[in-house]
Amino acid sequence: MAEPQVNILIVDDRPEHLLAMSSILQSPDYRIATAHSGEEALRQVMQESFALILMDIEMPGMNGFETVRMLKSQERYRSIPVIFVTALSQATEHMVRGYEIGAIDFIFKPVQPVVLKVKVRQFAGIYRDREQLKAQKELITRRTIDLEQAHARLLDNTDKLRRMEAMARAISETSTDAFLTVDAEGTILSANPAVRPLFRYGPEELIGKPVWLVVPYTERLFGSGESGSLLPDCGTREATDVTAVRRSGGTFPAELQIGSACIGDRPIYVCSVRDVTERKMQYIRMEQAVEQRTYALREANGRLQAEIRRRHQVTEQLLRSYDRINDILESITDAFYALDHDGAIVYMNRSAEQRLRIVKEQALGRPFWDYAPVERSKCYDLFLRAALEQAPQRAEFYSNLTDSWVEVRAFPSSLGISLYIQDTNERRRMEQDARESQERFYTIFQATPCLMAIQSLSDRTYLDVNESWMKHTGYTYEEMTSGAANLQMTLVSDEGLVETPPVDFADTVTDVKVQYVTKAGERRTGLLSTEIIETPDVPCVLAVITDITDRVALEREIARLDRLHMIGEMAAGIAHEIRNPMTTVRGFLQLMRAKKTLPPKDIIDVMVEELNRANGIISEFLALAKNKTTDRRPQNLASVIEAIGPLIQAEATLADKQLHLRLESCPELELDEKEIRQMVLNLALNGLEAMEAGGRLEIATYTEESEVVLEVSDQGHGMDKDVLAKIGTPFFTTKERGTGLGLAVCFSIAARHGAKLTWQTGPEGTVFYVRFAVPAEPIAANAP
Repeated sequence: MAEPQVNILIVDDRPEHLLAMSSILQSPDYRIATAHSGEEALRQVMQESFALILMDIEMPGMNGFETVRMLKSQERYRSIPVIFVTALSQATEHMVRGYEIGAIDFIFKPVQPVVLKVKVRQFAGIYRDREQLKAQKELITRRTIDLEQAHARLLDNTDKLRRMEAMARAISETSTDAFLTVDAEGTILSANPAVRPLFRYGPEELIGKPVWLVVPYTERLFGSGESGSLLPDCGTREATDVTAVRRSGGTFPAELQIGSACIGDRPIYVCSVRDVTERKMQYIRMEQAVEQRTYALREANGRLQAEIRRRHQVTEQLLRSYDRINDILESITDAFYALDHDGAIVYMNRSAEQRLRIVKEQALGRPFWDYAPVERSKCYDLFLRAALEQAPQRAEFYSNLTDSWVEVRAFPSSLGISLYIQDTNERRRMEQDARESQERFYTIFQATPCLMAIQSLSDRTYLDVNESWMKHTGYTYEEMTSGAANLQMTLVSDEGLVETPPVDFADTVTDVKVQYVTKAGERRTGLLSTEIIETPDVPCVLAVITDITDRVALEREIARLDRLHMIGEMAAGIAHEIRNPMTTVRGFLQLMRAKKTLPPKDIIDVMVEELNRANGIISEFLALAKNKTTDRRPQNLASVIEAIGPLIQAEATLADKQLHLRLESCPELELDEKEIRQMVLNLALNGLEAMEAGGRLEIATYTEESEVVLEVSDQGHGMDKDVLAKIGTPFFTTKERGTGLGLAVCFSIAARHGAKLTWQTGPEGTVFYVRFAVPAEPIAANAP
């Protein structure tokens, strides 16, 4: 998909200048807007957003400086980068004024098209990256809110389930009947507190014991007899009278009822044991009353009345229990139907009336299918399976009756079937939304060019990383998530120095400059932003790194070249002004020495030595000049180094140090022999001065891929961070009598030869590399 156009504003009072710069920048990636004055530019900035402003300084009315100062005084426009395009003087105070009011760069007329295009392209890319990061952050914020809402709903449902579980536990623990949970082999898995008064065993004492320990002769029901198990896999067995045994060995009559449920593919049985001693005794007393007809009619009638009152009380209790159950069923929002074996409606709650759009009085006694014919096929199959298998059944389908998805559960009983119908539209929509949200987030997560990772806050392990993260760090997905990767991420201060404390992702930060080490050992720079996100499993942190390694290197290189250019121009001016009179003075002094006239010879020698030293400094200044002409000819780099090898060997011998040359045959290059000798001497002398007595200096040449490499390595103590930050800066030196121009000259010579000067340093020493590009075609011997 094509990227949107970036708005560029060009401000100039000359129409021909506007037309020229607009033509240079003509591209489908930009939308060019123009303004003929500072007032018109301010109006356009207030109406639309611009990625860059190219501002002329000298304009009638409000000039460029005044326009930018007014623009930067407003908070919302301070982030718009401004480049001054001017034909004015390049004086330092003029440029400092522009930078102080908010400009980021200067382009001097006549405009170089290549320079203008490169700078505009870089700032357009920065603007696109910033807008894309802003959009991604807003999307992540919205997704985080959705996840938090889903998490809250999940907590609410969990709380409801816990309350239901607590109610079931309370019923079991307060019941006077003993409940024993038994597996298929008859082993007791759990027991409620009622077993203590009933069997004189504690609940924990019965766990792991066979159920026939307290209810004899039940082993045949659980497959311990010859005929195998007599219990169904699912369903409820009718109550039977048994004789139960207490811990003391005493027996008592009991009523045993066994219910079963399927958990996975294994049946679990619940044995309900009720003490019916009282009821048996009543039966015995009734039989004795019948047999003993001699008892008085009054006593028999009294006992009968007592039994009637007791049964009346039980009936009233059952009616009250029925009323409570009815209230519960009427209050739920899901439809509930009680059907007999023929499918006729025996009971339906208020939600069921609303679903079928009828009243209960009209539906009772009539088949359920008369009111829900569209659901007959699906519900009837469910009804039939529950009746045949005597086990609960469940199905989910789309109901045309209510135009919604429903979940139907059928529970069989001895009286018929109970149907429980629940509307699942909301649940399905939430599940679909969660899946779509997760898919969109993962797509953005993987497609973004920034480095993105999700890390657990509890143990700091990586849960997921995107393709950009693996591409930049060099680690695989398995290495990141298994904890085998070590990025050694550290903060970078505003001065560019690395701070030793490691970065903790638990701190929420935005665009913090950090450094990290790749699997290959390369140290890269990036802008780190983190955001804490809550998930149902564990709290996590989302880390986003915008890799700016190439941009930082480019900025550093541009700054260094600008400094070299400025110093070169200054050196050329100084040399031009003072070299001629110094040469004249030096000639007169040498003439006086030849004639041996006053002043004395030792004073003249000192004067000549000082003048030679000043002349050497001037020569080094001239070597920095960017526009210095060079006499480059096709030569072999190893031959040039061999020619100055004895000179370097002599310096090493005087300092009690060793020199080793490792010169391999390399392709010919276009070289200025004098400048290459000066660069090699500077690097070699620096290496010798950095080592203690007995140290070894090595100079090597070799070919690596498409480059010829000059390598100068010493065995010194390496360079400090403070020195590394200023290396190559003119006038910066760590020597007592140094000028600080040696390495600056080396950088200038390398730049004139199209070479790249790099270094590596550590406690074992320092290595400088000068990499020359190999020509695509061999250089002719007589090439100019």
